[in-house]
Amino acid sequence: MLIRICVIFLALVGFSIVNFTTSSQANASDSCTSFSGNGINNWYPFVYRKDTGELTGIVVDGTREALKRIGLKLTIDHDKPWKRILYDLEQGNVDMVLGAYWNSERAEKYLYSEPLGTDELRVFVKKENQFSFSTPQDLIGRSGMRLLGGSLGDDFDTFAKNYLDFIEVPKSDSMVVMLQNNRADYGILGYIEGLQHTYALDLEETIVPLAMPVLSNSMHVMINKDAKCADRVDGMNRAIREMKDDGTLQKIIDDHLRLIKQ
Repeated sequence: MLIRICVIFLALVGFSIVNFTTSSQANASDSCTSFSGNGINNWYPFVYRKDTGELTGIVVDGTREALKRIGLKLTIDHDKPWKRILYDLEQGNVDMVLGAYWNSERAEKYLYSEPLGTDELRVFVKKENQFSFSTPQDLIGRSGMRLLGGSLGDDFDTFAKNYLDFIEVPKSDSMVVMLQNNRADYGILGYIEGLQHTYALDLEETIVPLAMPVLSNSMHVMINKDAKCADRVDGMNRAIREMKDDGTLQKIIDDHLRLIKQ
């Protein structure tokens, strides 16, 4: 009789544990409904804010569509400087940064999405100060500018640290103004991003890109590993791959390129 009671007791305990675990997993799943994110306000055409303040761009719309396909939403934080956005990601104040290049240091700390586009980087200069450029070595001995807190990828970051003289600038459009004022010899910007800044500042005849790209980098979303929905990143990445295959991502890219003056 005692043995029978013990068996029944153990069975009830086992059932309770299984039921509690299943319930906890269900509750965790139920609590994951959206990712919060933010991105820089003028990285055309990938991440930028409209005049209304709404964050948009290839990366934003691509991420939103991928999340929609797996039943999640994307909420956007208010406009902040790039360094503060990176700080918010590190502290868990937002789940993802919309728009980032891959590098190994970041990849140790964060999850990365599938690529959502390719950004061609160019050397922008004052028209009267153009110089011959074919490799990064041609930048040695010249004063340059790059975005504060930005990474251009492992290889270029290492080369720049060892050989180049950079001013770090908080806003990318400020580089165009600083070139106009002869504050540096060149600035490195995304090709379309840089052109958009020159048009907006009415400096398209004064500040120009050199013909040869510095490099091309794939565009990603960077995700905090402790985000509530971090275990849904694989699903989001599958959705991005499906969007490439069915043409949805290319349509998003084309739609934003049409909106950008080139």
